[in-house]
Amino acid sequence: MRRQPLKLRLGNQWSFFCQPSADIRLLGTVQDGMQIGALGQLQDGSYAQINGDVMRTLNTSRVEHALDRATGMARSAAQTVMPVAPPAVQPTVIIKKKRRVIAPG
Repeated sequence: MRRQPLKLRLGNQWSFFCQPSADIRLLGTVQDGMQIGALGQLQDGSYAQINGDVMRTLNTSRVEHALDRATGMARSAAQTVMPVAPPAVQPTVIIKKKRRVIAPG
């Protein structure tokens, strides 16, 4: 049985699946069959699918092949082009006026 290629979406969509971490470079999202999660590059150069606190290592050659397809360039050139994306989700702060009760006088 032949495995389907990984589907990658580069960008800030990783914020739906995990929080940013200092030791993981988040690149986008990865879909392997029915499993979908954030695509992260670890400090040793390997890749992982991240869902919350759960990390599943991915085959490096499969990810690099998918990156070549997604970016249209070789992996060595893609590393210089793709910056680390800042968190895209900004919290919304709503300040409401306080109610004041006026005593009958």
